[in-house]
Amino acid sequence: MEARHELAFRYLQGGLNLGKVVVRIGARETRPRGSHVVTGGTGGLGLLTGRWLAQRGACKLMLASRSGALARDTATEWESIQATDADAALVKCDTSEAKHVRRLVAFAPLPLQGMWHAAGALADAVLHKQNAAGLALVYAPKAHGAWNLHGATITADMQAYACFSSV
Repeated sequence: MEARHELAFRYLQGGLNLGKVVVRIGARETRPRGSHVVTGGTGGLGLLTGRWLAQRGACKLMLASRSGALARDTATEWESIQATDADAALVKCDTSEAKHVRRLVAFAPLPLQGMWHAAGALADAVLHKQNAAGLALVYAPKAHGAWNLHGATITADMQAYACFSSV
């Protein structure tokens, strides 16, 4: 199948096409078995990811956030997760702090099959009103958090490692 992808790119590179070149990729059935950690797990995107994992067969979920508490107006999503067979827990972890991330990974149920980095902070403003403080607020949980998670899980044999973008 990779040969078809390579041929498609070579065809595009040659400029011989009129319009689009479509490469069809067959769907693979993957089930998120085992344990998964979702950072930013108590906010909207994190809970949505947790529900998706739980509904598809994740056995254990750790939903981590700086406070370790559900965000406002998210109780219904949390109830949806609890209605599944997954063993879900809310935990406290500031991903911008390496020691917090190391503790999170150390206490994650084994085998750890997935890390889902949805943590972030919101500092909405139009571009010309952005400043260094707002950028630092948003940057820490995303970039520093991703780096800390990478360092703490580099030797883990996981099926998934996903970082959600906030830019």
